[in-house]
Amino acid sequence: MDPRTPRLPSSFPATPQPAPRATQQARPIRRPASPQRAQLAGGTPPKGTDAVPGPYIPTHIVDAPTQRFYAITVFVVLQAIKLADLASLWTDDADSVSELWFCIKWVMVDGGFCWLLPFLRIPWLTFHHGTTVLQILALFAVNVWCSYKFPFPFAFFFTGLWKFVYDRELSLSEQNVKIWDLTHNASHIQGKYTVHILPEGAAMLNPDGQCFCLEELSSSFVTIPIRINSTEPQHIQLTRADFETGEIQIIDIKEKEAKKLLKSAIKGDDQNIRTIQYTIKQPGLYRLTKVKDISQLDVRVTSSQALVVQCPKASVKVSDTKSKDRCSGDLSDLSVVIEGLAPLDIKYSRIVKETPITFAVSRIYTENFQSPLLTGWNPSEPLIKEGSVDISWGKRQRIAIPLNESLASAGDWTYAIDTVKDACGNLISYTKMNEDGDKQLPKAEHLAHTFTVHGRPQVNFMRCDPLNPSSLPPGRTTNLQFQLDFRSGDSPYNLQYEYSPHEKAEIGSPINDAVTKDFKIKGPSTTSISIDKSGIYTLKSISNKYCAGEVMEPSTCLVITPPRPSVSITHDNILDKCSASSVGVTIDVTLVGTPNFRLWYRLIRDGTTTEVKKFDIDRTRYQASIRPAVAGHYVYEFYQLDDKWNEGLVLDPTTFRIEQTIKPLAGASFAEPVSLTRKACIEEPVEFLINLVGIGPWTLSYSLLHNGKQKKYVAKEISESPFTITTPRLDVGGKYSLALNSVTDVSGCKIFLDAEAKIDVRFEKPKAGFGNIEGRMYVDALEGKDVAIPLRMRGEKPWTLRTRNLDTPDEPPIVQIIEESNSHLRVNKAGTYELMDVRDVASCPGIINESASKFGVKWIPRPIIQLSESSVQMKERDGLYNRKEICEGDEDSLELQFKGRAPYQATYMPAIKAQGGTAYVRGKVLPVHSGLDITSVRLDSTTPGVHRYEFLSITDSLYDDPKEGKLAKPLVLQQVVNAKPSAKFEDTGRMYKYCRDEGAGDDNIPIILTGVPPFNLQLTIKHHSTGKSEVVNIPSISETRFNFKVPPRALTLGSHSVSVNKVRDSRGCSRKTPVDAPSVYVAVADLPTITAEEPRQDYCVGNRISYQLSGSPPFSVEYIFDNAPKRASTGTRFSRVAPGPGNFTIIGLGDSASDCKVNLQLTKMIHEIPSVRISEGTKGIHEGDQAEILFQFFGTPPFTFTYTRSEIPKKGGRPRVMEQHSHTTDEYTYSMYASQEGTYEVTSIEDKYCSYEVKGKK
Repeated sequence: MDPRTPRLPSSFPATPQPAPRATQQARPIRRPASPQRAQLAGGTPPKGTDAVPGPYIPTHIVDAPTQRFYAITVFVVLQAIKLADLASLWTDDADSVSELWFCIKWVMVDGGFCWLLPFLRIPWLTFHHGTTVLQILALFAVNVWCSYKFPFPFAFFFTGLWKFVYDRELSLSEQNVKIWDLTHNASHIQGKYTVHILPEGAAMLNPDGQCFCLEELSSSFVTIPIRINSTEPQHIQLTRADFETGEIQIIDIKEKEAKKLLKSAIKGDDQNIRTIQYTIKQPGLYRLTKVKDISQLDVRVTSSQALVVQCPKASVKVSDTKSKDRCSGDLSDLSVVIEGLAPLDIKYSRIVKETPITFAVSRIYTENFQSPLLTGWNPSEPLIKEGSVDISWGKRQRIAIPLNESLASAGDWTYAIDTVKDACGNLISYTKMNEDGDKQLPKAEHLAHTFTVHGRPQVNFMRCDPLNPSSLPPGRTTNLQFQLDFRSGDSPYNLQYEYSPHEKAEIGSPINDAVTKDFKIKGPSTTSISIDKSGIYTLKSISNKYCAGEVMEPSTCLVITPPRPSVSITHDNILDKCSASSVGVTIDVTLVGTPNFRLWYRLIRDGTTTEVKKFDIDRTRYQASIRPAVAGHYVYEFYQLDDKWNEGLVLDPTTFRIEQTIKPLAGASFAEPVSLTRKACIEEPVEFLINLVGIGPWTLSYSLLHNGKQKKYVAKEISESPFTITTPRLDVGGKYSLALNSVTDVSGCKIFLDAEAKIDVRFEKPKAGFGNIEGRMYVDALEGKDVAIPLRMRGEKPWTLRTRNLDTPDEPPIVQIIEESNSHLRVNKAGTYELMDVRDVASCPGIINESASKFGVKWIPRPIIQLSESSVQMKERDGLYNRKEICEGDEDSLELQFKGRAPYQATYMPAIKAQGGTAYVRGKVLPVHSGLDITSVRLDSTTPGVHRYEFLSITDSLYDDPKEGKLAKPLVLQQVVNAKPSAKFEDTGRMYKYCRDEGAGDDNIPIILTGVPPFNLQLTIKHHSTGKSEVVNIPSISETRFNFKVPPRALTLGSHSVSVNKVRDSRGCSRKTPVDAPSVYVAVADLPTITAEEPRQDYCVGNRISYQLSGSPPFSVEYIFDNAPKRASTGTRFSRVAPGPGNFTIIGLGDSASDCKVNLQLTKMIHEIPSVRISEGTKGIHEGDQAEILFQFFGTPPFTFTYTRSEIPKKGGRPRVMEQHSHTTDEYTYSMYASQEGTYEVTSIEDKYCSYEVKGKK
């Protein structure tokens, strides 16, 4: 090729041609210039290629091959020098500095050579930069290896290489044989058989694991799916377990019915898979037990089950005596009845005034109820365990959940059931929406109950009480106004009151001859009672058409008949002290009647001039002075008297007539202002302070007027001023007047006075008593909440009331100011409260109503959580319980008991202190919900240690605040979960050697035990020579380190393995050791001894028969094979290949130490490798038919062979193995029937002694 021909950049550069010598005068040959040559000549490379520079040393000086030769020569010289340097380093006792210097020097030399070589651009020696780096790294590794004198395993390397090239070993005939030729002979397995057949069918009941439920209708049914695969069943057999009786019923689906089911079967994506729907009308646990196809062959049935139960349902149950109208304060008194497969869940709503609140109660079941569904629904788990006959858990359970709530507020209350769900997930929803989906439709009557809560009416008198009586003049009528809170729809109201004549009744005393009257109130227009008689009217009761109400204070109205007005007039002339003549007249008027009064009189002077005047008098005692301005003879005629109820009472002017001729005085007055009425207590005297004017001693005349009666009193020889008037005890309530009549001083002049003081004496003493709540003098309340005890007060407010709690006598009394007649005493402690005394605004002592002096406050018991007696073993201290210890992995559950009002919600916090730990590790707070008074909590046993379950709070339907539900002292359950004991050898995998001559069991095998002693240990000693195992039980091991001595009876000559089988400690916990757990080995040997590496007597052609020799090598082994004696010298291992069948016996053994020969008879039988021949051919069969396949065996029975069934490959394809089976027979022939399509081939054959396997067949 022309060297000037352009090359691709990826090719090697052309070797430069040698330059022509100077003596040759060769003329350049001119050739037509091609475009490529032109470009090269011009120095411009062709498009798409890179210019390749020539060598650094031009080729006309040194050609390329010579440059390559020089470069390689330099590299070889450098490596020779390195080897010489290395030999010096290895032969001398070089130190580490020499080794380091050798490494650094040659790393630099080799690296420099490799780095500079590419710069010379020698053809074929110009490498890529990456290649250069790899060369430097390789030489670096070699230099480091050589400098540190690392040995190279030359012997191992060459030995392995020789074995790979020359794979031959010594045989028993002392000749080299190739093992592959002996053990891999295809003639041992001959033939194959091909069967064409349809695939096998399968059937499965309820493939999706559903749970079905039946309605209560007689026509109700469900369809259970049965999935069939690649078959046409002619007969199907089901079993039904009845929940009520426990009987097993067999259901046979005959051919005719099976065909109908097949016609309506549902086909899936796979045409071979169909689903038939079988109709079920009875609840029970169904299983598919047998299916036969059209060939009357059994179809494979997958284990499955179908649970058919009655659908859950719920209803609201109300007592027959309860109406749909309730009163505030009543209890709801209804229950929710649920039926179905327990445990059940329910959701219900309570709607009050169109405000719904949803409640959920879960895991509802009866006491002592046992069911596999308590842990949840798992379709893959069998519901009936082996040996179990009790399936009563599947019965429909009927459970009533009481709902007793206090109806606090008035309005419409509705309890409605939303959903109910049984244990296997059947959910029945009773909530239905309208077409728009924005409003719920009304529920059926049994699913919801609505009632109306009506407020209780309250009534009391208005503007009339014993302190403010109402007046009724004779012959007139009046209305007694009362206050009643009317509510629309609650009319009519029935008001009952008592009437007693005034003269026969006394306020606060029992009324024996009272008349009870009923008064109908139809609406708000009726708010008064019309009366025409005076007396005492008392409200007894009020009720509407739904509820009984309360009578509030004031409940008593006093109606009195005012007296007919009358007047008594006395007079006295007003004399001038100087002239002792009259200057006027002082009249003293005593009135009977009802103020205000008007007293009319005519003033006649000198019989001619008449002037009509009047006195407006607001009290029953009045005094006035008439001082005419003009002298003369005056006549005062009183002719008419008016009071509040009567007008125009004519007085006799001749009787009430005063005459005088108008011709300082002693005086007396009240020290206190008389414009205010003095309030006084009944049955108490009243004192007034009187200022006297004049010169004593004085004589004071005064009168006490009450109810038209007047009583005069005279106080004489009064020496000091002021003077105190003390009235007698005022035993009758009402209006009193204390009038000063006259006063006489030392001069004897009698001066009439007109000063009068009003006294308002209470008609009764203040009275206090407790009111009843729904007719009871006690109340059940929530603990810790304020309780308002109703009070009924009489008298003038406010009252000071003292109360004490009889249950806490050491506490001071409760002093409370009561502002209203119908008030409340607020307390927050339980006990019996007693009223001690009462005083009104004027500190008048009152009386306590003995029949209503005590009122009890009882706390509704808070919910209590307890552990059942069967759940605890002992009680360490208050609040801390111990449960019996369990072992790691054991199942255990805790039974809780509640007291209160269901549903309950409790919380607990699990904690664990691991073995050896010092502190508890707390978990998350977990809830416990229960609709009944008993429930169970699963206890954790997965982790050994001390488990503590701290129950923190408990709430029920009344005490539903989680904050208040915290237990004052948590209930703590403690349980110890003991770890499983363990046992292991101290030196796992160690070989313990026993010498038969020195006796067995000289060495101890230490075993480390964990747990609580004493231990029971079970060991297994396997004899490798015989293949047998012996179990050794060791009881009562008191230490955690046990030295095990192998019993002599358990040892024979050869190798043994000792493994731990099981260990149990004193707590009853046990652990089984896995099969593949570490073990120790025991070898029993003689001196010199020979031990077979394999504890078998029978070998096969091609096997290695190997022995381990103990003693001093080399050993001399004498043996007989194929009736020919042989002798071999060997080391500690004697190994030969069996070249053919025969008897191999070692008859002698000697070692080099003592030339001791041990006479032996160690015989091994060498057997021929077995062979098998399968009947060849191809057979096609129909689905359900079988093809007979015959196997012939050669060897020693029993024979175990493995055959495969491979798919029939398509043309050009490779067969795929579908399945593999093994069989054992004692005969030389074996016949089997194939029912599946494929090619049947034997892949391995094993007789009593030997086996053969086709390599590559999986």
